[in-house]
Amino acid sequence: MRLENKISLVTGAGNGIGKATAELFAKEGSSVAVVDLDGDAAQSVADSINDSGGRAIAIKVDVTIEQEVVHAVETSTKELGEINVLHNHAGILPPGDASILDIEEKTIDAALAVNIKGMMLMGKHVGRAMRDSGKGGAIVNTASDLSIIALAGLCSYVTSKTAIPGLTRSMATDLAEFGIRVNAVSPGFTYTNMTAGIAGNEEIMGAMKETYLLKQLGQPIDIAQCVLFLASDDAAFVTGAALTVDGGHVVT
Repeated sequence: MRLENKISLVTGAGNGIGKATAELFAKEGSSVAVVDLDGDAAQSVADSINDSGGRAIAIKVDVTIEQEVVHAVETSTKELGEINVLHNHAGILPPGDASILDIEEKTIDAALAVNIKGMMLMGKHVGRAMRDSGKGGAIVNTASDLSIIALAGLCSYVTSKTAIPGLTRSMATDLAEFGIRVNAVSPGFTYTNMTAGIAGNEEIMGAMKETYLLKQLGQPIDIAQCVLFLASDDAAFVTGAALTVDGGHVVT
Protein backbone atom coordinates (compact mmCIF):
# COMPACT_ATOMS: atom_id res chain seq x y z
CA MET A 1 0.00 0.00 0.00
CA ARG A 2 1.41 3.33 -1.09
CA LEU A 3 0.30 5.38 1.93
CA GLU A 4 0.58 2.78 4.66
CA ASN A 5 0.71 4.35 8.14
CA LYS A 6 0.40 7.86 6.69
CA ILE A 7 -1.93 10.59 7.92
CA SER A 8 -3.72 12.56 5.20
CA LEU A 9 -5.91 15.63 5.20
CA VAL A 10 -8.18 16.15 2.19
CA THR A 11 -10.17 19.37 1.73
CA GLY A 12 -13.32 19.50 -0.34
CA ALA A 13 -13.64 15.81 0.47
CA GLY A 14 -17.40 15.64 0.85
CA ASN A 15 -17.99 14.80 -2.79
CA GLY A 16 -16.44 14.49 -6.23
CA ILE A 17 -12.68 14.40 -6.64
CA GLY A 18 -11.99 15.09 -2.96
CA LYS A 19 -14.24 12.21 -1.91
CA ALA A 20 -12.60 9.86 -4.40
CA THR A 21 -9.17 10.89 -3.16
CA ALA A 22 -10.06 10.41 0.52
CA GLU A 23 -11.46 6.96 -0.18
CA LEU A 24 -8.47 5.96 -2.31
CA PHE A 25 -6.01 7.22 0.30
CA ALA A 26 -7.78 5.10 2.90
CA LYS A 27 -7.60 2.02 0.66
CA GLU A 28 -3.86 2.69 0.31
CA GLY A 29 -3.37 2.55 4.09
CA SER A 30 -3.71 6.17 5.17
CA SER A 31 -5.79 7.54 8.02
CA VAL A 32 -7.80 10.43 6.59
CA ALA A 33 -9.16 13.73 7.87
CA VAL A 34 -12.16 14.37 5.63
CA VAL A 35 -12.55 18.15 5.50
CA ASP A 36 -15.46 19.98 3.87
CA LEU A 37 -17.69 23.01 4.31
CA ASP A 38 -20.62 20.56 4.25
CA GLY A 39 -20.17 18.79 7.56
CA ASP A 40 -22.83 16.16 6.83
CA ALA A 41 -21.17 15.22 3.53
CA ALA A 42 -17.79 14.99 5.24
CA GLN A 43 -19.24 12.76 7.95
CA SER A 44 -20.84 10.50 5.35
CA VAL A 45 -17.50 9.97 3.61
CA ALA A 46 -15.70 9.37 6.91
CA ASP A 47 -18.37 6.88 7.99
CA SER A 48 -18.04 5.00 4.70
CA ILE A 49 -14.27 4.76 5.12
CA ASN A 50 -14.61 3.55 8.70
CA ASP A 51 -17.29 1.01 7.73
CA SER A 52 -14.89 -0.34 5.09
CA GLY A 53 -12.18 -0.97 7.67
CA GLY A 54 -10.29 2.28 7.27
CA ARG A 55 -9.76 5.11 9.72
CA ALA A 56 -11.21 8.57 9.15
CA ILE A 57 -12.61 11.61 10.91
CA ALA A 58 -14.82 14.39 9.54
CA ILE A 59 -14.12 18.07 10.13
CA LYS A 60 -16.40 20.88 8.99
CA VAL A 61 -14.26 23.80 7.81
CA ASP A 62 -14.60 27.02 5.84
CA VAL A 63 -11.14 27.22 4.27
CA THR A 64 -11.47 30.99 3.79
CA ILE A 65 -11.39 31.52 7.57
CA GLU A 66 -7.92 31.10 9.03
CA GLN A 67 -9.11 30.18 12.52
CA GLU A 68 -11.13 27.29 11.07
CA VAL A 69 -8.14 26.09 9.05
CA VAL A 70 -6.00 26.11 12.20
CA HIS A 71 -8.75 24.14 13.98
CA ALA A 72 -8.79 21.54 11.20
CA VAL A 73 -5.03 21.02 11.33
CA GLU A 74 -4.98 20.85 15.13
CA THR A 75 -7.94 18.45 15.26
CA SER A 76 -6.47 16.16 12.62
CA THR A 77 -3.12 16.07 14.40
CA LYS A 78 -4.70 15.43 17.79
CA GLU A 79 -7.04 12.65 16.65
CA LEU A 80 -5.01 10.95 13.91
CA GLY A 81 -1.37 12.01 14.30
CA GLU A 82 1.13 14.18 12.44
CA ILE A 83 -0.02 15.03 8.93
CA ASN A 84 2.06 13.51 6.12
CA VAL A 85 -0.11 14.32 3.11
CA LEU A 86 -2.40 17.19 2.12
CA HIS A 87 -4.71 17.15 -0.87
CA ASN A 88 -5.51 20.85 -1.06
CA HIS A 89 -8.63 20.44 -3.15
CA ALA A 90 -11.47 22.67 -1.88
CA GLY A 91 -12.64 24.97 -4.64
CA ILE A 92 -15.74 26.44 -6.29
CA LEU A 93 -17.14 27.35 -9.66
CA PRO A 94 -18.88 30.49 -8.40
CA PRO A 95 -22.54 31.00 -9.32
CA GLY A 96 -22.87 33.84 -11.77
CA ASP A 97 -19.41 33.46 -13.29
CA ALA A 98 -19.32 35.44 -16.50
CA SER A 99 -17.33 37.28 -19.14
CA ILE A 100 -14.97 40.02 -17.97
CA LEU A 101 -17.55 42.44 -19.39
CA ASP A 102 -20.29 41.21 -17.07
CA ILE A 103 -18.53 39.80 -14.00
CA GLU A 104 -19.84 41.03 -10.63
CA GLU A 105 -17.61 41.94 -7.72
CA LYS A 106 -19.20 39.36 -5.42
CA THR A 107 -18.39 36.62 -7.92
CA ILE A 108 -14.76 37.71 -8.17
CA ASP A 109 -14.48 37.81 -4.37
CA ALA A 110 -16.00 34.34 -3.95
CA ALA A 111 -13.68 32.71 -6.48
CA LEU A 112 -10.54 34.31 -5.11
CA ALA A 113 -11.48 33.63 -1.48
CA VAL A 114 -11.97 29.88 -1.88
CA ASN A 115 -9.79 28.95 -4.83
CA ILE A 116 -6.74 31.01 -3.87
CA LYS A 117 -6.95 32.32 -0.30
CA GLY A 118 -8.33 29.06 1.08
CA MET A 119 -5.63 27.03 -0.62
CA MET A 120 -2.92 29.37 0.67
CA LEU A 121 -4.22 29.23 4.25
CA MET A 122 -4.40 25.45 4.25
CA GLY A 123 -0.94 25.23 2.70
CA LYS A 124 0.41 27.63 5.32
CA HIS A 125 -0.83 25.73 8.35
CA VAL A 126 -0.32 22.18 7.09
CA GLY A 127 3.09 23.26 5.83
CA ARG A 128 3.98 24.55 9.29
CA ALA A 129 2.79 21.32 10.89
CA MET A 130 4.87 19.25 8.45
CA ARG A 131 7.91 21.47 9.04
CA ASP A 132 7.55 21.19 12.81
CA SER A 133 7.21 17.41 12.66
CA GLY A 134 10.62 17.16 10.98
CA LYS A 135 9.31 14.31 8.81
CA GLY A 136 8.62 16.17 5.59
CA GLY A 137 5.49 15.47 3.59
CA ALA A 138 3.64 15.86 0.31
CA ILE A 139 1.09 18.47 -0.73
CA VAL A 140 -1.03 18.21 -3.87
CA ASN A 141 -3.01 21.28 -4.95
CA THR A 142 -5.92 21.05 -7.37
CA ALA A 143 -5.70 23.44 -10.31
CA SER A 144 -7.53 22.92 -13.63
CA ASP A 145 -6.70 22.47 -17.29
CA LEU A 146 -8.32 25.91 -17.52
CA SER A 147 -5.10 27.19 -15.99
CA ILE A 148 -3.63 26.43 -19.43
CA ILE A 149 -6.51 27.26 -21.75
CA ALA A 150 -9.65 29.33 -21.23
CA LEU A 151 -13.36 28.99 -21.86
CA ALA A 152 -15.62 31.97 -22.47
CA GLY A 153 -17.81 33.16 -19.63
CA LEU A 154 -15.76 31.74 -16.77
CA CYS A 155 -13.49 34.68 -16.05
CA SER A 156 -13.26 34.37 -12.25
CA TYR A 157 -12.84 30.58 -12.28
CA VAL A 158 -10.18 30.60 -14.99
CA THR A 159 -8.31 33.42 -13.27
CA SER A 160 -8.35 31.80 -9.84
CA LYS A 161 -7.33 28.38 -11.14
CA THR A 162 -4.53 29.89 -13.24
CA ALA A 163 -2.94 31.16 -10.01
CA ILE A 164 -2.58 27.67 -8.57
CA PRO A 165 0.38 26.39 -10.63
CA GLY A 166 2.24 29.54 -9.59
CA LEU A 167 1.27 29.03 -5.97
CA THR A 168 2.44 25.42 -6.26
CA ARG A 169 5.87 26.46 -7.52
CA SER A 170 6.13 29.07 -4.77
CA MET A 171 5.16 26.57 -2.06
CA ALA A 172 7.57 23.99 -3.46
CA THR A 173 10.39 26.54 -3.31
CA ASP A 174 9.55 27.63 0.24
CA LEU A 175 9.10 24.13 1.65
CA ALA A 176 11.78 22.06 -0.09
CA GLU A 177 14.32 22.60 2.69
CA PHE A 178 11.94 20.86 5.09
CA GLY A 179 11.56 17.79 2.91
CA ILE A 180 8.07 18.80 1.78
CA ARG A 181 7.16 18.22 -1.86
CA VAL A 182 4.41 20.34 -3.46
CA ASN A 183 2.75 19.54 -6.77
CA ALA A 184 -0.56 20.15 -8.52
CA VAL A 185 -3.05 18.25 -10.62
CA SER A 186 -4.88 20.07 -13.41
CA PRO A 187 -8.08 18.14 -14.20
CA GLY A 188 -10.14 18.50 -17.33
CA PHE A 189 -13.91 18.24 -17.20
CA THR A 190 -14.83 15.74 -14.50
CA TYR A 191 -18.29 14.44 -13.56
CA THR A 192 -18.91 15.87 -10.07
CA ASN A 193 -21.63 17.73 -8.19
CA MET A 194 -20.05 20.99 -9.35
CA THR A 195 -20.46 20.05 -13.01
CA ALA A 196 -23.82 18.28 -12.67
CA GLY A 197 -25.77 21.09 -14.29
CA ILE A 198 -23.92 21.07 -17.57
CA ALA A 199 -23.43 17.30 -17.49
CA GLY A 200 -27.17 16.85 -17.96
CA ASN A 201 -27.03 18.46 -21.40
CA GLU A 202 -26.28 15.61 -23.81
CA GLU A 203 -25.66 17.94 -26.74
CA ILE A 204 -23.03 19.95 -24.88
CA MET A 205 -21.44 16.81 -23.44
CA GLY A 206 -21.23 15.18 -26.86
CA ALA A 207 -19.60 18.24 -28.38
CA MET A 208 -17.17 18.51 -25.45
CA LYS A 209 -16.05 14.90 -25.78
CA GLU A 210 -15.04 15.60 -29.36
CA THR A 211 -12.53 18.19 -28.09
CA TYR A 212 -10.77 15.54 -25.94
CA LEU A 213 -8.23 13.32 -27.66
CA LEU A 214 -9.47 10.28 -25.74
CA LYS A 215 -13.11 11.11 -26.62
CA GLN A 216 -14.19 10.74 -23.00
CA LEU A 217 -14.53 12.96 -19.96
CA GLY A 218 -13.11 12.47 -16.50
CA GLN A 219 -14.40 10.55 -13.51
CA PRO A 220 -13.30 11.50 -9.96
CA ILE A 221 -11.22 8.34 -9.63
CA ASP A 222 -9.20 9.32 -12.72
CA ILE A 223 -7.99 12.41 -10.90
CA ALA A 224 -7.63 10.70 -7.53
CA GLN A 225 -5.23 8.13 -8.99
CA CYS A 226 -2.92 10.94 -10.11
CA VAL A 227 -3.18 12.69 -6.74
CA LEU A 228 -2.18 9.42 -5.12
CA PHE A 229 0.89 9.16 -7.34
CA LEU A 230 2.05 12.68 -6.44
CA ALA A 231 1.34 12.10 -2.74
CA SER A 232 3.24 8.82 -2.61
CA ASP A 233 6.91 7.94 -2.59
CA ASP A 234 6.52 6.96 -6.25
CA ALA A 235 6.88 10.71 -6.90
CA ALA A 236 9.79 11.23 -4.51
CA PHE A 237 11.76 13.17 -7.16
CA VAL A 238 8.82 15.37 -8.24
CA THR A 239 8.13 18.82 -6.82
CA GLY A 240 6.89 22.12 -8.23
CA ALA A 241 5.13 20.31 -11.08
CA ALA A 242 1.57 20.52 -12.43
CA LEU A 243 0.25 17.27 -13.88
CA THR A 244 -2.46 17.79 -16.48
CA VAL A 245 -5.12 15.07 -16.29
CA ASP A 246 -7.58 15.93 -19.04
CA GLY A 247 -7.78 13.24 -21.68
CA GLY A 248 -5.72 15.35 -24.06
CA HIS A 249 -8.02 18.39 -23.97
CA VAL A 250 -5.35 21.08 -23.89
CA VAL A 251 -3.45 19.70 -26.88
CA THR A 252 -6.40 19.62 -29.29
